[in-house]
Amino acid sequence: MNARTLSVAGLLVIVASMVLAANIDASSTERLHETYCTEVAVWAAEEARGVDPLKRTGHPDYRGIAEDACPGLRRAT
Repeated sequence: MNARTLSVAGLLVIVASMVLAANIDASSTERLHETYCTEVAVWAAEEARGVDPLKRTGHPDYRGIAEDACPGLRRAT
């Protein structure tokens, strides 16, 4: 193998690593978003049932994005 072949192989490995890292980061972001929406839904359901805030699980919509960003979640009335 000459130096050019090794350089091309090294470049391919670097590009493949970057693509893999981007995909891992995207799936991690999706999981975090899904978890956030789930926790907000649990909080809202317990709030609607009258559970004391100190005894609720989940968390409130502290980002203020759940109504628009979480599919199927709507404000409790």
